[in-house]
Amino acid sequence: MRTVLIPASVLTFATLMASGVEAHHSFSMFDRAREEVVVGEVVRWGFNSPHVLLYLVDADGTQWGFEGAAPAAILGRDPGMNGFTLRPGDAITMVHCPLHDGRAGGAIGLVITGDGTVYNPSDGGCAASRRTEEWPGWIDMGFASRAEAEEALGIDSEEQDPD
Repeated sequence: MRTVLIPASVLTFATLMASGVEAHHSFSMFDRAREEVVVGEVVRWGFNSPHVLLYLVDADGTQWGFEGAAPAAILGRDPGMNGFTLRPGDAITMVHCPLHDGRAGGAIGLVITGDGTVYNPSDGGCAASRRTEEWPGWIDMGFASRAEAEEALGIDSEEQDPD
């Protein structure tokens, strides 16, 4: 009986752990088809595992919450980020993929600081991170979403995002 129960228990535990890990990496709560801009001030930059968290407040006083990659994943990116890269009160422009349920938040795509530095703390929940060249220009032109920029500039979104 023991020879059957122990392997069955190990298999059950492994299956539960694997399904929990996969669920952890789901991006289903984010609308990955949309990329939008929010301008505000950093409230908190949480450089913590398993994901960095960024909270900002916009001009209307709405507090936003965003999720990004694991700290270890963004330390080596160019430009690199650490726990002191963003500080409360810093003015930033956030390009994100919003939450499906309409709450103020989403997946981090790009963070652009007041001096024009473009950071990519994305973990893949938002494809805006693949448009580090385009977004600063689109923002300078006054576009508040990828859809708005593509429509105005005549860009085919299928060309931009083949997946």
